[in-house]
Parts: sequence; C-alpha cells; structure tokens
Amino acid sequence: MIYLREMRDQLRDRRTIFTIVVLPMVLYPLVGTLLLQIAQFTQQHAPRIGVVGVEHLPARPALADGETLAEAYEATQGNATFEFHQWQQLARDGDVPSIAQAFVNREDYDAVLLVPPEFSLRQNQARDGTPAGIHGLRIVVNPRSDAAGIASDRLYSVLGQWRDDIVGDSLDDRGIDRAVLQPFEVEKTATKTAGGRSMLWSKLLPFVMLIWAMTGAFYPAIDLVAGEKERGTLETLLCSPALRSEIVWGKLGAVTTFSTLTALLNVFSMMVTSTFIFRQMGLGIGDASFGPPPVTAMLWLLLALLPLSALFSALALAVAAMARSSKEGQYYLMPLMMLSLPLVLLPMMPGMGLNVGTALIPVSGMFLLVRALVEAQYVAALMHFPMVAGVTFGCLWLATRWAQRQFEDEAVLFGGGEQWELRSWMRHLWRDRQAVPTPVQAFACGAIILVGLFFGKLMVSEMPSGLGALTRLILTPQIGLILAPALLMAIILTTSLRQTFRFRMPPLASLPVAVLLGVSLHPSYVTLGHWISDIYPISEQTQAALKPMSEMIASAPLWNVVLLLALVPAVCEELAFRGFMFSGLVRGGGRMRAVVVTAVLFGASHGLLQQSLAATVMGLMLGWVALRSGSVIPCLLIHFTNNALSVSMARIPQMNLPGSDLLITVAADGSASYQPMWVLMASGLAFACLTYFYTLQSTADEDAAELEVQPNRLADPGLQPVLSGQL
Repeated sequence: MIYLREMRDQLRDRRTIFTIVVLPMVLYPLVGTLLLQIAQFTQQHAPRIGVVGVEHLPARPALADGETLAEAYEATQGNATFEFHQWQQLARDGDVPSIAQAFVNREDYDAVLLVPPEFSLRQNQARDGTPAGIHGLRIVVNPRSDAAGIASDRLYSVLGQWRDDIVGDSLDDRGIDRAVLQPFEVEKTATKTAGGRSMLWSKLLPFVMLIWAMTGAFYPAIDLVAGEKERGTLETLLCSPALRSEIVWGKLGAVTTFSTLTALLNVFSMMVTSTFIFRQMGLGIGDASFGPPPVTAMLWLLLALLPLSALFSALALAVAAMARSSKEGQYYLMPLMMLSLPLVLLPMMPGMGLNVGTALIPVSGMFLLVRALVEAQYVAALMHFPMVAGVTFGCLWLATRWAQRQFEDEAVLFGGGEQWELRSWMRHLWRDRQAVPTPVQAFACGAIILVGLFFGKLMVSEMPSGLGALTRLILTPQIGLILAPALLMAIILTTSLRQTFRFRMPPLASLPVAVLLGVSLHPSYVTLGHWISDIYPISEQTQAALKPMSEMIASAPLWNVVLLLALVPAVCEELAFRGFMFSGLVRGGGRMRAVVVTAVLFGASHGLLQQSLAATVMGLMLGWVALRSGSVIPCLLIHFTNNALSVSMARIPQMNLPGSDLLITVAADGSASYQPMWVLMASGLAFACLTYFYTLQSTADEDAAELEVQPNRLADPGLQPVLSGQL
C-alpha cells in the first residue's frame, strides 16, 4: 500500500515525469543534433596552408606542380588547400618570417611553411653524404587558433610522405632497393569476441547509467522524506498502523523503481540516438571499432543496474531522512554522489581488470564483472561472481538497515529544526558540555585527524636519513595529528577526561589475557597481511621507496624501534580511536556504530592500502574488546604487543631464544614469517582469549546511556521528576 501510494504521488508530480520520461527522450536527440552540426562544421572547414619559397624546393621529387600540390600527395592533402608564394617577391616587402607571422595572425592562412633559400643547396649536399637539409624547413602557426592543429596535421602528413620519397630517390640513385626502408609489415587483427566497440561501451555505459541511476534516486528520495516533512504529511504516515520497516521498504521500492526507470530510459534513448548518429556519420559499419553500443553489453548492464539502483536508493533514502527540507536534502546528497564517482571511474582506468582484489570493491567489481561478460570472458566472470554478488548484496543490506534505523530514530526525522547561529552554538558547546563527546563530535575528530594526516603526508618530501629524522617523522603525526586533536577536543568539549578516554580499570585478569591475545593474534595478523599483499600487490616503486626506511629500522637499536613504532602509536591511536571517538559513538546504543566506524577510521589513518585493510580488520577486533571490557587499557596492551612483535619479529631468531626456530622462519631477503603449525595453535589460543572477553559484562553502553539525559537540556523542568523516577 505504501509503495502504491508513493508511486501514485510521484507520477502526479510534473517534475518527476519531466526528469524520468521527457528529459531522456528530448535530451539525447538534441545533443545528437548538436553533434551532427558540429561534425558538419568541422568537415566543411578546409585548412588553408601557405608555402613560401616554392622556388627553393627540389625538382625531384616535386612537392609542387605549378601553383598546386603534386598529384602524388593529393590523398595525403585531404581537404586542405595549399597556396604557393615566391620567396623573392615577399622579400621585397620586408622580412619574410615576419610576413609569414602576419599571414597567420590575420588568419589568411592556418599555417605557413617557410622554405629558406639555402634549403636547395643543403638538399644537394645531402646527396653527397652531408646532413640532410630537410630540417631547414619551418612551420609558422598561431598557438591560439584551433584550426592550426588541423592544418599542422595535414602539413606534417604531406611532408612525411615527401620525405620518404626523397629518401627513396636517394636510394635509387645509389642502386639500393627501397624495400630496405620497410623490411616487414605488421598487421593488427582484433578478435570478434572482444572488439574495440564492446570494450569502449563497456567502459562508458556504466558511467552514464550510474549517473542517471543516482539522479533518478536522489530527487524522489528527497521528495518522499524531506518533501513530506515540508508538507506535514510524514507525521500522519508514522502514526499509521504500518511498521517502520514497512514504511522504509515501501519508500525504497518506489525510489528504486524511479531510479531504474530513469537509467533505462536514458540508456535506451542514448542507444537509439547514437545508432542514427553513427550511421549518419558512417561509423559502426562493418568491422568499425566505434559505433552504436552492442546489444549484449546493454543486456548485461541492465542486470547489473537492478542491485545498484537499489543500493543507491537505500543510501539516498537514509541521507534524505536527515534533511529538514528539500533544499537541505540536495546539499546532503551531493557529497554522496561525489563519493560514488571514484567507484565508477575506477573501472575506466587503464589496466583495470576483474580479479580477486577488484571483485571485492563495491560498485567497481560489478561493472568489471559486466565488462568481462561483454568481452566473453565467461570463465573469469563465473569465478568472481560469488564475491561480486556477496559484496553488492552485503552493501545493499547495510544500506537498507541504515535507512531503517534512520526512520526508527525520531530525533533524526524531526530533530534540529532551529536556526543555526555561530555565537549561540559556541556558547552551547561550553555551557552544555557533557562527560563524554557526542557522536557528531566523534565524527568531527575523525575527520580532523584524517585531513591532518593527508596534508602531513604531502609535506614529507624525502625519507629520513637518520634515527633523529625517523623519530621526528613518527612523533609528529602521532602526537601532533592524532593525539593532539582528540586531547584538545576532550578538554574543550567534555567535562571528564577519564570517561572520555575510557580510563576504567577492567578486571585484573583481563590485562594478562589482553597481552596473550596480542601475542596469539599476531600470526593471524601477519598471515592476513600476506593475503592482502597477494590480492593487492605493492608496486615496485613503493617497495623501493620504503626500502631505505626498512633498512634503517633493521639497523636501529631494538628498544628505540619498540618505543617509536610500538608504544607511541599504541598510546596515541588507542586514545584517539578507542578512547575519544568510541566513547562518543557508543552513545545512544550505537555499539555496532562505534565498533565499525572507529575501525574504518583507524584503517584509513594508515598510509598504504594494504596496511589500511589489515588495520581495519584489527580495528574491528579492538573495538569489540573495548566494548566488552568497557576500557581502553586492554586495547592499548593488544595494540602495543602486536606492534612490538611486528617490528622485532625478524630479530627474534637472532636472539637464539629456545624454540624460536620452531615458530618463526626468516627468508633470504630478511622477511620473517610464522610456521603454519604455530599459526593454527595461536589461532586457537586467540579464540580462547576472545571467549574470555565475551564473558565480560561491558559497562560502556550503560554509562553512555546515563549521560544521554542531562537536566540542563530538558525543555520543561517539570518533567525532571518524572524522568528521575519520581512518578
């Protein structure tokens, strides 16, 4: 019922009908007409080329025949017209190069070829074995003229063929066969299953289709949520007997329908229009490499369109729920489109193909799968289809759950209606401070840290050359860009540093268990890093850039390395991510939000993609431990233990510790790895430690729930006794 209601309301909206039906049918024919007019204009424009010094050209082979170009070069000439002038006649009026430049500036010619008087002499010397004088020619063009490029191309083609004829005649004079200039020919043959036309459209069509799918989802989503807020009809719908999940699914179905229809009609109109345009221009006939999109590509793209339209519809619906008006909803949805564009542009990059790594990238993996099907790579597509489908439907499920959570939170649907004013906002931050930060402040802290790290990495111009430079390189981002923002925001925005950074003393038994968990998890962490490196290999340039730093760390004293690369990152990163951010995000029952968001931000703070992926997985485990223990201390111990083992792993066999050779092996290149048997045993031990943390009763969410109700934030003081239990 909700789906039919929303569809009926949207179909009554003239703006929706224009965007989905009228615009696609009118836009592409108008664009096609414009392209044909431009093509006709460019074909009718014949470049004019002036040749000054025709009397200095050699008689054999002849470039000019009287006042026209020689017949042998008419095919190369194309639609360009050549006009010849005597050098001596122009020399009477002044400097010939200046006159040629005046010709070009007045647009008498698009390009002028100057043949100086000494060209004939140097050409004769070339036949005697001296350097050829063909380099004495000079072309004069106007760099601000678009026609100069076309004229230069025509002129270079004619001169290139003329130069080949000069060399050929020189070889004939010496009794040498001209065939030595071209000992063999190369013929390029493209297979029919992977033609250039299919490859071109398989890269272009996903971009066009996704843009229109997002456009078709954004505006209905804004109208179905923010528009209903403006019209005052959303409250009536929420008061109906329909469940919030039913409301979300009904609206999601309507938005997905409009998104799919918008993309289909646009692609259909583009396909029909392009077919007529290319036929009119003579392209796409026979085995042409460019022409209308093939039907097979369109069919595969239509199959990929359905889940992607549903994904973007769910994201648009969730984001639109935060807007109070249609205008505000447009502001919110524009960043969503900008974040989605890289996922669409990635398959268009050279060298990108379907593999295990790209199949795990949302949106990009789907389009790479479609390209593999278009190019008849059915075996590769079948192998990677489960991963692509799993990632796509997993993202769809998460987006749908997010949209449902937005509709279940009335603070999101109806909160924040007041006008924002800078002075009042600053006064509110200090006057209404709470013990722990809010979720917005936690997100702001993460954004500040990531932006600071981004610009901090750009400022590093060279690798450190000593231990002192390495120390500054590590301490500056860790203390200045990660810990400092969290500490300053905690001092200014909160009233309790202990609760903000989660300095709670967990059960004493959890401390040695945390150290044991860090030790037992490290083999699995190293194995995960190897798997990620196999899926997303590190480039040779990156390896060469990191090699000096690795050698410096290997030669530095162990205690310095452990202090800089294990203790400092563990303290700074845990206080920022599992301290300040986690305490803010866990409020309001956001347990899953706190674990996932802090893990993603923690992974994004690392430099390399491979490190970011492994750190994100480790961040999920650290966030779960922080949630169960209610303290940052176990996470700090796990983080320090993991980092200490990573930086000292290659040195452990050199210490001659008993049984170390049974646990760790060092390769010839200096890289260390764990024995497979120890990896399995350590995994079982890590599972036992995680089971212990699972038995702990976390108090983090309870403390955050108590902080949600502040007396000074209640609109009606009379409600305070009720909320305090004095009913």
